[in-house]
Amino acid sequence: MHNPFDILDNRLRQVETLLLELVQQQRAQIVPAPEIGGIELAQQITRLSKARLYALVSARTIPHAKRGNKLFFNRTELLLWVAAGQRGTHSGQ
Repeated sequence: MHNPFDILDNRLRQVETLLLELVQQQRAQIVPAPEIGGIELAQQITRLSKARLYALVSARTIPHAKRGNKLFFNRTELLLWVAAGQRGTHSGQ
């Protein structure tokens, strides 16, 4: 005589195993955004063209670092720089 709870228990174990596999796959796919990057990172965060970014670097108005002929940008510093440029709103009165 079969116990119906054995069937349910087996199915629940299968579901649990599949769920754990899915969670592990998702964790493997999550790649943290780089904290330091090149001009591409600066473009992504600021939505400015390369030419505009190079002009800002030349004027030393955007946070950056330079090693040799390579430019480096820090994600946090760029986000703070963008936030510092926000304008306040005015009431239409």
